Amino acid sequence: MKLGYITFMVRDLEQTIHFYQELVGLKVMRRFNPGMGEIAFLANEEKETMLEFIQFEESEKVETKGMVMSFAVDEKLETVREKACAMGLEPSKIIIEGQKPAHFTVCDPDGIVVEFTK
Repeated sequence: MKLGYITFMVRDLEQTIHFYQELVGLKVMRRFNPGMGEIAFLANEEKETMLEFIQFEESEKVETKGMVMSFAVDEKLETVREKACAMGLEPSKIIIEGQKPAHFTVCDPDGIVVEFTK
């Protein structure tokens, strides 16, 4: 079995797409409007990571308590953190202690904690 994608009901599709394209490096694979709102599928180049974001006005929105999405980065962790700061986000400091690899976190437009590791 393989996970196909994860769906998130978001508040602002444009902000969400901007965040995941610019900071995470995902690309829009498909975007359409089925009449109730908009849907966008984003994935990495290999299409190994697929996220579906939906913005329907009357739908329940994602709630994020206790949820973290983690992405391994190819470039320097400091570079990604600086990019987050330049986007007006407030990333954590880079943590390099403990059992986990070096990492930092930042919240996406819906408050989902996104972790970047090296």
